Amino acid sequence: MEYEDIHTPVLGKEVVNYLNLKPGDTVFEGTLGGAGHTVEIIKAIAPTGKVIGVELDSQAISTATINLKESGLLDSVLIVKDNFSNVTGILKKLSLEKINGFLLDLGLSSMQIEMSERGFSYLKNEALDMRFDLSETIKASDIINEYSEEELKNIFFKFGEERWSGNIARNIVKQRAIAPIEQTGELVDIIKRSIPAKFRFSRKGDPSKRIFQALRIEINGELDNLKKALEDGAEALESGARMVIISYHSLEDRIVKKSFEKLSGKCTCPRGFPECRCGATVKVKIITKKAITASQDEVLRNPRSKSAKMRVLEKV
Repeated sequence: MEYEDIHTPVLGKEVVNYLNLKPGDTVFEGTLGGAGHTVEIIKAIAPTGKVIGVELDSQAISTATINLKESGLLDSVLIVKDNFSNVTGILKKLSLEKINGFLLDLGLSSMQIEMSERGFSYLKNEALDMRFDLSETIKASDIINEYSEEELKNIFFKFGEERWSGNIARNIVKQRAIAPIEQTGELVDIIKRSIPAKFRFSRKGDPSKRIFQALRIEINGELDNLKKALEDGAEALESGARMVIISYHSLEDRIVKKSFEKLSGKCTCPRGFPECRCGATVKVKIITKKAITASQDEVLRNPRSKSAKMRVLEKV
């Protein structure tokens, strides 16, 4: 399998439909990946529209460049190596004040899982890395081997919502006292033996999934970056322009939902307050009252779309 051939965009038709684009629009795509969504967006904004394709992963940028060049669409994309949370800084460098669309697909791409060799998958034995940006210094192995038992427990519970966080953290500390934990396979073995068998085999999915998710979030600051991107991205939208966010787990979706509600003017003051003091103002209207999910046909074609939830807002 070629690296450039394994990116299938999730909810591709829905993304273009809900962005409600027109020729000449400028779209901020904060998760460029293999440019699967990008190709369809360009078709909607051609011939004069532009996509600002933001990506931290150098490997993904290389793949996107190849795919766009082969499609004859590279001239329609401004590729930026940066974090999608830096919306304001990126637009400033490009001398842009407003955008006509904003997209984030928060899922790990098939490329990162299958071919990055950075330990994103618990199904492959690779080095414990999990960095999106290889210029960053802290890797998953650093966290596993250097964080205290309490710190590990808190990360696994907060970012992985793992019931057995304490057991897993305790066994990691015991194992690393014998030898450093450097490979994903070693971590998977520790996780499995930390969960009682009757619970390990009765729960849905591999028990390692939550721990790998927690480590990835901690290393890459994913949730804080998401909150900032939502706020700054909404501010950068032109009136009538839309923001589309696709999330893949409850922590992300909760942040998106609450951020959308706040931007739509929902009061966040504690119940019982005689008057609103949170400063809630209406900046957007929520287009999707409930999250959009993939059709059964799409899930069959692309299993990773099964957990996807898409939410959309429009700038007032």
